[in-house]
Amino acid sequence: MDQTMNFGELLEHGLFALGQVLRVPVFVLLWVCVAMTLFYAASYLVEAVRRRNDRRGFDLKQWLQEGRVLDTPAERRARLPGSLGAMLGSIQQLDSDQALHHGGLENVVAEYEEKLRHGLDGPRALVKVGPSLGLIGTLIPMGSSLAAMAAGNLGAMAGQMVVAFTSTIVGLATGTVAYGLVALRNSWVSESIREQRYLAEVVAAEMEER
Repeated sequence: MDQTMNFGELLEHGLFALGQVLRVPVFVLLWVCVAMTLFYAASYLVEAVRRRNDRRGFDLKQWLQEGRVLDTPAERRARLPGSLGAMLGSIQQLDSDQALHHGGLENVVAEYEEKLRHGLDGPRALVKVGPSLGLIGTLIPMGSSLAAMAAGNLGAMAGQMVVAFTSTIVGLATGTVAYGLVALRNSWVSESIREQRYLAEVVAAEMEER
């Protein structure tokens, strides 16, 4: 009976020690999440300014009426905003290599769509990872706080509770900001994908006319 109790206590103390070992890595990762959130916020602000400048006065339908897409010169292609110009350059290169048929056009469009969607991976991860780390960073100090309360050390208990609640706030704030960034960029990605598909449909129509 005593051996069973000793083994149970050993498991409990082992789990508590493991939680304390995870304390530093969790707080480090929380700081990483904060840094990544600030980085994405700054980069999205720069991208928002660039998109506004690139798309000011631009109309894709009017641009398409100026001539054939496959015969677009470099000067005209440079007026395309975002990744449209790069995608059109890849399409023209495949067309010059006579590799645009047999799925070549679809592959180019899918490749550029994948690049646009890939830009959402980081903020989407922060939406889930930030609050999760905040919760872990809350529970670990609360264990220390309860241990301090059992020992009658109210000062240490209060300090640990402050750390616990601060971790919650930081984790939730990180996830909330990341969610807003995902929503913002998702609207940009949807608009760019719609334009890319429209451009690809025009290219496909020109290929059929040959």
